Amino acid sequence: MSRTALIVEAPASATLAALREKFAADARFDVPPHLTVLFPFVPAELIDNVVTERLARTFRGMREFDFSLTRTGWFGEEVLWLAPESPAPFIELTAAVTRAFPAYPPYGGVHDGSVPHATVGDSAGYEALQQAERTIREELPLRGTASAVALLIEDSRGHWRRERLFAFSLGDDK
Repeated sequence: MSRTALIVEAPASATLAALREKFAADARFDVPPHLTVLFPFVPAELIDNVVTERLARTFRGMREFDFSLTRTGWFGEEVLWLAPESPAPFIELTAAVTRAFPAYPPYGGVHDGSVPHATVGDSAGYEALQQAERTIREELPLRGTASAVALLIEDSRGHWRRERLFAFSLGDDK
């Protein structure tokens, strides 16, 4: 079965994109810089109008928010990532989807909770990732606005594509 993911795309940064191309395994398969909302999600073969309408309802109830990626973090010495200054809105997005789809916990339930982050690199040695960390720190903070969640679907060759974008609409009457 083809895998799917729900993400918020990270702020545009040529430096982040270049570092990910070099050091992040998923970037080689067309996954853009992002913060994961939920992975794995419903297998692609099971995504139908009922699933997409439930997602649309879930995200219609959200308000867009500004965010900043302000510091680096590490999972061991293997994964370099960027942390949002305020992780709470991302945690709420994940919680909302998990409430709507309780059979799909974050990361398959392997980890206790989830840490909102944007992966910079996960497929290089520690020294190379330390150099990447020095490079990306010069770009921080990276500022963006979360106004939608993208549904990504993996194809049979392992490449990912954006299938659909679910816009937040609460507060659109500005």
